Amino acid sequence: MSAPEPDLALRREAIARGRRLLALAERHFRCPIPTPEIRFDLRGQAAGQARIAAGQAGQIRYNDRLLRDNPAEFLAQTVAHEVAHLVAYRVFGPRIRPHGREWRAVMALFGAPPQRCHRFAVARDATRALPRHPYHCACRTHALTSIRHNRVQRGQRYFCRACGQALRPGAHPDEAAGERGD
Repeated sequence: MSAPEPDLALRREAIARGRRLLALAERHFRCPIPTPEIRFDLRGQAAGQARIAAGQAGQIRYNDRLLRDNPAEFLAQTVAHEVAHLVAYRVFGPRIRPHGREWRAVMALFGAPPQRCHRFAVARDATRALPRHPYHCACRTHALTSIRHNRVQRGQRYFCRACGQALRPGAHPDEAAGERGD
C-alpha cells in the first residue's frame, strides 16, 4: 500500500531540504559529505535519528507521523538537527560530543536553533508499548519488559526488591494455580 499523496510530498520536501543543507555545508567547509540513506520508519517519541559509521555515508531516520503532524517545524528544525549530526561528524571527526560546540556551529550555519529535543506533541498511541513477560520470586509475580526478558535470556539476573530473591521465568505458583482454578 502506498503512502497518501500529502505524506509523499512532505517526505520529498524533507529529502530536498536535507540535500540543500548538505550542499551548504560542503560549500562552507570545503569538503565532500556523502549523501546519507533517508528513511521514514522511526516510531515513538523521537523525531529523527542520525546513524553514522566510519567509511559509510550514514543514515537518517525520520518519524513520519511527527513530520505529518508538524510539517513546518519538522522541516525547519528536525531535518537540520539530523543533517547537522552527519556534517559535524564528517567535518570534525568521530570524537565530538553529539550536541557539542561543533554540532551547534553547524546548526548556526543552517540558521536553526541548536535545540537537543523537539517540542512536538506526541500522541499516546504513537509510543510503543513493550510486551511484558511474567517472572516470579518467593513473594509475587513481576512483569518484565521484552528488553529485560532478552537480557535474562543472555544471562543477566534481576532481583526482587522486596524479598531479594532472583527472578525466575513464569508466574508465581500461587497466582498461576489461582488462574487455572486448581
